[in-house]
Amino acid sequence: MNGLEQEYGNRIVFQKLNADEPDGRAALKAYKAAGHPTVIIIDADGNLVWMQTGALPKEVYVEGINSVLSP
Repeated sequence: MNGLEQEYGNRIVFQKLNADEPDGRAALKAYKAAGHPTVIIIDADGNLVWMQTGALPKEVYVEGINSVLSP
C-alpha cells in the first residue's frame, strides 16, 4: 500500500481484503464502510480507530497511521 508496508510493517499488520469475497464483504459490513477502496485501522481488540474511503494520497494514510501510533 504505497510502500507503507515497508515503512510501518514492524509496528502494524497490513491486510488487504477484496470486497467481492466473503471476508471483504464481512469487513465492509462490520465496520460500516461506505464504499471501496476503504482503509480501516483497527486496534488489537478489533475496535475501529481510523477509516477513510476513496483513493487518497499516501500522506493521508501516513497521518492516520501516525495518529494511532502516537501516544
